[in-house]
Amino acid sequence: MASFSKQILTFLKRVQADPDKEVGIVSKSISCAVPGEVVFFRYSLGQGKGSRAMRMVLVIEPIVKDAATGNLLLTGFKMPEDGEYTPESLDSLYKNRELPKDNYRTYILNRIYGSLYRIRKKPKTKEEELVEKKINGRTSSNTST
Repeated sequence: MASFSKQILTFLKRVQADPDKEVGIVSKSISCAVPGEVVFFRYSLGQGKGSRAMRMVLVIEPIVKDAATGNLLLTGFKMPEDGEYTPESLDSLYKNRELPKDNYRTYILNRIYGSLYRIRKKPKTKEEELVEKKINGRTSSNTST
């Protein structure tokens, strides 16, 4: 297991993600993350204290290639460090875009310093899927035509 900062370990504990099984290094490519996933990395912003601070981002758009520069862009919300997160709250944050607009960021993948980590979402159990469908008003009787 990689050694993570206290901030990252606290976040992983809150969202019930096992660092050994559900956190992995991914390549800095178009397929590194999909919307709804959380990634974290050090981002190079120049020189001095804090210039390579850890960023934790909830991805909200697919990774795209900028036509003008050719850079791969990662777009999402920078997660506040002091947030009280749960697996359910992450889904809600993604679906409802509940984070403040000033946390909206676009990162250039080749400016990520070191490794890019992705927190894999746990697959939902059949029971959780049924509850979600019921909450959203979709049952087997009104989905079949």
